[in-house]
Amino acid sequence: MGSIIFIIIIGNAVGATFGQTYKEMDSLLGHLFDEKRYNTMLRPLLNQTDVIKVNLTQFISSIEYFDITTGELLVNGYFEIEWIDEMLKWDPDLYAGKKRIMLPRGKHWKPNFYLTNGPANEESSVYGSGFAPAWATYQGSVRTIPAGSYKTKCNVNTSFYPYDMHTCYFKFIISNHDDTEIMLNSPSTDIIVSDLKENGELEIKGTNINILLLKDSNIENVTMPMFQSSFAIKRRATFELVNVFIPFTLMSCLNMATCFVCPSSGERLTFAITLYLSLVVTTTAATERIPENSLKIPYLSYQFLVLNCINTVGVLWSIYIVNYAGKPAVQYLPNCLLRIVMKRRKTKILNEEEENHPIPAHEVAEALDRIYFWAIVSCIIVVDITFVGFTFKSWYM
Repeated sequence: MGSIIFIIIIGNAVGATFGQTYKEMDSLLGHLFDEKRYNTMLRPLLNQTDVIKVNLTQFISSIEYFDITTGELLVNGYFEIEWIDEMLKWDPDLYAGKKRIMLPRGKHWKPNFYLTNGPANEESSVYGSGFAPAWATYQGSVRTIPAGSYKTKCNVNTSFYPYDMHTCYFKFIISNHDDTEIMLNSPSTDIIVSDLKENGELEIKGTNINILLLKDSNIENVTMPMFQSSFAIKRRATFELVNVFIPFTLMSCLNMATCFVCPSSGERLTFAITLYLSLVVTTTAATERIPENSLKIPYLSYQFLVLNCINTVGVLWSIYIVNYAGKPAVQYLPNCLLRIVMKRRKTKILNEEEENHPIPAHEVAEALDRIYFWAIVSCIIVVDITFVGFTFKSWYM
């Protein structure tokens, strides 16, 4: 007799755990979501003077794209939203031991989160993608995980491109209740990026989450809970350096090589003009990658402008030197230039008569090229160091 009772008890326990029938589940759902019992427009609290606590955690899984001109950022991710629904409690013993159920879409109350700083005409609801599975336990604990793509606006500063860093914000408010009815909380002080898929162009540097209260100036004594998350995105500058900055700098250094082309060879002007046109083409290709922002022009654009000015001066200098070298001789030279010419001859100035002796123009042109060479070297170094100094200062701040 005792064995029979033991077998019956074990059978009932197994059946209670694994043997829920269609009728039992239909009875459970019918009980929970009876229209006379459950109203999705009311907070699921037996005492409506109480405040319902909602926990919100944000996860980012990938960065899809970032439009640096408009500041629009599109990320993939999801949210974990949790609260206690007192109307979704039941006794598992009455429903074959069922302790957790999937909630039917649109049949239960949920806090409505809307993005307030997103682009116009974009779906701004956290639940906009339609994928938001929700579970409830017999104790009334509800968890929903809406997922999808979320677009927001960023504070764009292109001054230090390609070492630029931008701050992006997500500002979600609860639209169906104020702070007297909902207490918003975030279990984490940061956006969770543990599952983040690396982006080849951008990386996330630092995140932060704040719970704020947004007061409506048009309605007295109404304050809306707001979930604000922020993070900084930094450009991976290696590609821009290798494909834009370094090639352009190397080409600008070729401008110094014009000084070593003999003015009388006939190739001086050809080389200078070819180099000028090459730099113009390179600059045009580079500017297609530089952000078009008139409010904050990148320092790189100023660098391109200065180096192109130096290159223009180089063409004009070559024209002047070729014309100067075509003269037969120079009767008088300033002392500083005369010393350079004589030093190149490896002779000394002995007296005034030798100092005033006519000097071939091509030797003077070579001396002028020497001065021009060091002037161009100094200008290029100053320009490049200034650019690197400005950009690296922002990069490591």
